[in-house]
Amino acid sequence: MGRIIRSGERVALSHYHLDPAQWSDMLCAPGATLPLISCWANDSRAYVLLLEGDCPLLASTIVEERRYLAPSSRFAGAEWGERVSYDLYGVEAMDACGNGTPALDEGGWTSTWPLSSRPGPASGGLRPLAGSHFLRPEQTGLSGPLDLSFEVLKGKVRTVDVCAGGAHRGVVSRLLGKTPEEAMFLVARMTAGAFVAYPLAFARAVAQARGQVPGPGIRDVWMILLEIERMSLHLFDMARTARGVDAELLATHCDHAREAIAQACSEQGVSRRLMDTVSCGGFREGLEIVPLAQAVHAAMQPRLAALEELHRVFASRLNGFAVLDVRLAERFAVGGVTGRASGRSMDMRRREAGMRLEALRATGSSRGDARARDGLRLAEIRDSLKLMERILGSIGLEDDEPAPDRTDEGIGVAEGARGDVWYWVRLKNGRIENLHVRDPGVSVLPVLGAMLRGCPIERVPAALGSIGLSPAGIAL
Repeated sequence: MGRIIRSGERVALSHYHLDPAQWSDMLCAPGATLPLISCWANDSRAYVLLLEGDCPLLASTIVEERRYLAPSSRFAGAEWGERVSYDLYGVEAMDACGNGTPALDEGGWTSTWPLSSRPGPASGGLRPLAGSHFLRPEQTGLSGPLDLSFEVLKGKVRTVDVCAGGAHRGVVSRLLGKTPEEAMFLVARMTAGAFVAYPLAFARAVAQARGQVPGPGIRDVWMILLEIERMSLHLFDMARTARGVDAELLATHCDHAREAIAQACSEQGVSRRLMDTVSCGGFREGLEIVPLAQAVHAAMQPRLAALEELHRVFASRLNGFAVLDVRLAERFAVGGVTGRASGRSMDMRRREAGMRLEALRATGSSRGDARARDGLRLAEIRDSLKLMERILGSIGLEDDEPAPDRTDEGIGVAEGARGDVWYWVRLKNGRIENLHVRDPGVSVLPVLGAMLRGCPIERVPAALGSIGLSPAGIAL
């Protein structure tokens, strides 16, 4: 598959244009299927972003008469991107898998295919929600409007239907035409679960497009900020899960630990959740990373033993709960804690230049249930503290990472607390001509039904908390 893609016209560091015949050959290639990161399309081209080893590989083909051969005919996880692209641009994926129901358009838009060069008239009338049971966002515990409806049998989930229309904000289209520096303000506010990961992935994509490599000092600051955010989000997801199974004492300790991290950040002159600390060229002016890292470490380290003990006390309540099979994790390229706790060993931090790999030792059960996920979160918090120690001991350590050629196109990734965040950016005359964002929650959507099947309806909020699903990044 990789050989076929590279037979196309190379237009950027990892991007190849394929003609329709090459695109078809890629989808029918014998042998192993490369993991799909994301799929999207617009009026002119369809794209698939794949992972070859630990390196991204982007293939695209022309959209002719609003049609292209569906990537979901080979990549099961591509269906969501095909549905989103149809809702926004009206481009049809031929031979697509799935039922083709709308992902975003609930029938209330003022026009059909609003981002297309030829939008159509509105369909007129909201479509009914599927399923016999509908949970509002406040019932699911999700921090955003994601419509989940269920088929329920004897009080247990049979199937799940997802519609992200209420969560769609159109923020990506608002970034087009802006300079990267102008766009960063909005990028940093995409989702509260990634105030560092989102701008970091974007900054890396922009740097690659400009043919730049951030210096080791900037790189190490980014790493530390990302680990602080990782610890904070892991604590948030653990607390949300614990409350769903009546483990209030564990939830309270997680809340207190997260508040201690936030307070340490505030006392060091940055925002409690590290908003606006990452910039395209580096980091916020005046940020003193060494005292910040030391303060956070001092706040978190003494609390870890109590959290681990409380996890052991309450862990049995999470046994066999919201299980993700490793075969599904591999097939749909589920990342983050959810993927790693199921046995998919993928952590994009390991490919970063300058990473102190000896600090990344987190392992745990690969049973794929809520207990395994929370156990791994605690192990990763311990690793984050160790990684911060190693970086502080050799901050600004030089490496020999070469600068890429400037192509005005770049791909950036950051291993956030909930998985790998990806940005693809194309610049023209210094402004954003095209952009795609892939949130780790997108890879969870196709496996959500399997994970929740058989789950009592009253335990769905705890299951979603354990999975760490955030609606804000799913429909941008």
